[in-house]
Amino acid sequence: MRRLLTLTLALALASCVAAPPAQHNISLNLENTKLLAQLGAAPFDDVVWQRTVDGLTVVGSTAHADPTQLDLLGVALDEIPPQLMDRATPREFVRVTSAPEAETVGKAMSFTIGPDIYLVDRTFDPFGHGTSRFDLARVVAHELVHVAQFMTLEPDYIGAVLDGRLDQVDPANGSQLVRDFAEATGWSDASSDPFHAAWHLDGPAATDYGALGPAEDMAESVAMVVMGMANWIPDNHTHWVEQWLDASAQNLAAGKPWIPAGSTEVVSSQILYDEAALVTAAPGATHRDAIYFELPATIEDHLSLGPDIEDQLTSRGLSGTFTRVDVDQAPHYQGIFTRDDGVRFWVELWDYRDAGPGSPDVPLLAYVELW
Repeated sequence: MRRLLTLTLALALASCVAAPPAQHNISLNLENTKLLAQLGAAPFDDVVWQRTVDGLTVVGSTAHADPTQLDLLGVALDEIPPQLMDRATPREFVRVTSAPEAETVGKAMSFTIGPDIYLVDRTFDPFGHGTSRFDLARVVAHELVHVAQFMTLEPDYIGAVLDGRLDQVDPANGSQLVRDFAEATGWSDASSDPFHAAWHLDGPAATDYGALGPAEDMAESVAMVVMGMANWIPDNHTHWVEQWLDASAQNLAAGKPWIPAGSTEVVSSQILYDEAALVTAAPGATHRDAIYFELPATIEDHLSLGPDIEDQLTSRGLSGTFTRVDVDQAPHYQGIFTRDDGVRFWVELWDYRDAGPGSPDVPLLAYVELW
């Protein structure tokens, strides 16, 4: 098992091709295909195949459409609350092998160009043994925010690109939505140039990746809140997301796992849950996705933590019970929780702090999503 220190989710929009200065007889509606092309976001043209997933267009330049990947994208989209989809509907998902400029963008799990979200090989296999429904949904949520940022570029900024005064589109400089978020969450702009911000954050970002700038901080904040992890990020970030999406963090987290703040996601090629008990409790599940978290060593004792996990999941609309299992190695809790759409979660807690010398000094929380 190795610790997942950071989860790189996305990078900023790609460079655009600037038009020479001219009179612009074009609408500044960012759904206009001609304008999008002038901003460097022409429709993807190396299309080998096309499919529809949850009503959204998916195209690819790979040799064929992988049905397993399309199915995973579909169930990940099911995890995105409608409030976010209302704010940002991508023109297309684009499946490509890798990103351009491999030394930089190529390390991302996905990236966005204008209204299009690009999925690369690493999107579906970030650590060598596939990705989970939960993590792919978090990636998609992050990228949807970048789409919303692009679609709120200010007219003056668009005009500067079309006139050739700017040769790169960056919503961190040109989106009023990003500036609204920045103003509410402690970011300040030290630049006097309206088209080239110099951002500084007075306070913590939502994640280490969010500290890169307000556009990434906003995308990380939204992704964390809609995936049920609002308790991980600063309150002012959560409050802004709630206002933007016109929904409470609790409502947006409905049906999602609950993970204590200060936890660290870990990845493992080995199964870290009681597989035999899961099969007995949840027969017939054809898909099984596991995510694991090391909890803070200072978290409450398992006698309180076990019931707290059950209470938190119940408050999110999941039904089930979390029961302590008598084992010799460590205090161990497990249970099956079900939500209204039939998706189930097998949940396990191992509190290794009480397992004796030589054991890990932190509890491990596992969620296995079943459908």
